[in-house]
Order: sequence, then C-alpha cells, then structure tokens
Amino acid sequence: MKKFIKNTLALSISAICLLSTSFSAAADPKKVDILISPSGSGPYLAWATMQNYASDYTDKIAPVAVETPGFTYNVRYLASSPHLWENTIIGSGEVVEWAAKEGIAPFFPKPMEAVKDFRALGVMSRTSNMFVTLDPSIKSKDDFVGKRVAVGLLTQNEWGMHQRMMLDGWGMTKKLKSFDALGPAQNINALLDNKADIGTLATHSNHDFSFTLQAGAFKTLESSGRDYAFIDIDKADIQSYIDKTGAPFSIQVLPANTVAHQPEPVTSFGNYTLLTVHKSFPEEDAYEMTKLWLKSGIELGKYSAIAKIWDKETISTVAKIGKENIHPGALRAYKEFGLID
Repeated sequence: MKKFIKNTLALSISAICLLSTSFSAAADPKKVDILISPSGSGPYLAWATMQNYASDYTDKIAPVAVETPGFTYNVRYLASSPHLWENTIIGSGEVVEWAAKEGIAPFFPKPMEAVKDFRALGVMSRTSNMFVTLDPSIKSKDDFVGKRVAVGLLTQNEWGMHQRMMLDGWGMTKKLKSFDALGPAQNINALLDNKADIGTLATHSNHDFSFTLQAGAFKTLESSGRDYAFIDIDKADIQSYIDKTGAPFSIQVLPANTVAHQPEPVTSFGNYTLLTVHKSFPEEDAYEMTKLWLKSGIELGKYSAIAKIWDKETISTVAKIGKENIHPGALRAYKEFGLID
C-alpha cells in the first residue's frame, strides 16, 4: 500500500511538473530575429530598444535586434538563406529590394529571384541622402568631375549604395579622382581631414517630414566649426535616373533648416526604409509583430531617437500606397487599427 501511495504521489508530482512546464512554454513569447544594421546606427538602436521594451506591450512575440553590415547585406543574406524565411525579419528599403530583383551591379551581380517573394511589414522611415562639401566651388553634380568622393559602406543602402547607383547612372563615377566607401562616420572624418572633397549624410524622417532625425555624423560636422554646404541635386537629374531605370527613388526637397547648417532648401534623393519578411513568414507572427510596432511605436521615442518617427501614419505608409507587396498578417493589423480599409 505504501509503495502504491508513493508511486501515485510521484506520478502526480510529475504530472504537475509537466503541466507547469506546458503552461510556462505556452506563455513564453516567440523570439524573432530582426537583422538590422551596424551597432550604434539609428535603426539598430531603435530595434534594440524595442527588444528591451516589447514585453510591456505583448506576450506573443519577442523581437531580437541583430547587428549586420547594413540593409544591402540583409536583402542578399535573406534571399539566399531559405532556412531563415519563416523566422527572420530584416531592415530593408524600396530601392535595395528593387536593385536585388533587377541585379544591379556591383551590389547584386545577378537578379535574386527570392526577393520577388519579399513582403513588407511596414515603413521605418522616409530617407534623404545628401552630398556635402567644404569647398564652396562645388555646387552641383557637374562639379564632381576630378573630385574625391567618400561615402558610407556599400552594404548600407542609405549611406553608400544609393550614392554609387546615382553616380554610376549619371556616368560620373569614372570621372571622379577617387571614390571610397568608408563608413558613415569615416566619410565625414575624411572630409574634415582633407582626404575627400565630397562626403555624404543621410536623414530619417516621418511620413510628412515634420520630424527628421540627424545621424551622429551631422554632429561631427557641425561641431568641427568648419563652413560646409549641402550640394543641391537638380530634380531633372534624379528624375532622369528614375525614368531610365525604373528605380523607386523619390525626389526629396528638405525645407530650409530641416537639419543643422541648412539655410536653404536642399534637393536630394531617398526612399522608404522597410521592415521586410519572406512571404512564407507565418501570418500570425507578422500580425503580432506589426501590432506590437503600432502599439509601441512612437512611445519608444522616449528611449530611442529614431523611434520618434514611428507614428502609425508613417509605419502604414506603404500599405496605403499599395497592398500587393504587404504581408497579409501586417494588413490584418492595419485594418484592425483602422489605418486601411
């Protein structure tokens, strides 16, 4: 009898432990990697902040920010890694995904078919890519001939890839004295050290440009005390590239004083940065992730500068432009929030 009671008690305890473990596992949020950008960059810091505060808004999903060389790298890596398609999100952009599908060298030597199956969850920002100089004689792209141009990394679409695409498209790259892809901070340091004549800067804005975030490289340039100027790019030169290639660049006109040391409006090019998944990414996970983003969004601006542009209108921008390239799970969240019909 004692043996029976002992065995029964042991079985009961085991059952309770198993039940407890089952409930615990069910309560754990699903971890999802978000491949973003270099450590210290605005997008990476924003998603690292989301990682820390996500549990305040949901118990369904737990995003994990992962450092990468940049969005160009992310697109190439996800497209060539089928084992990641059901559990990975990437930081991306309209132009870089277009370039991958088209096979635009040197970034994508041949078209990546898998990118046709990418679907957006939402918009992280609207960007502007601007050339900057200390040389007052450089006023337009035609003055780039024979000059030394420094940009960010070519694995970073906003800091290096876009600029190289435009220079190639204008037939300007071969006319330069040099072209060096150094990095966001390093290209501005080269400019200040007289190792480059032209550098580049990138901004992130919300949907209507009422809030614009300046990267740390802006502060480096501003604090130098040097007299610098942004190079205005003729709208026709940007439009000619768009018409010739079909690239989804947008022409950005920043009103005067949008960024430091900018007394006049500046015309440049940019696009929408995206949070992207493969179409095989589970619908429920896409729904929960988008819902988390919409719920926490701008609230995270208390802790991360770039999150200040994550208002619901900005996040849902591409869904309002066209639903065909939006993940069904994200569309479900937008409809629930009343952002689309």
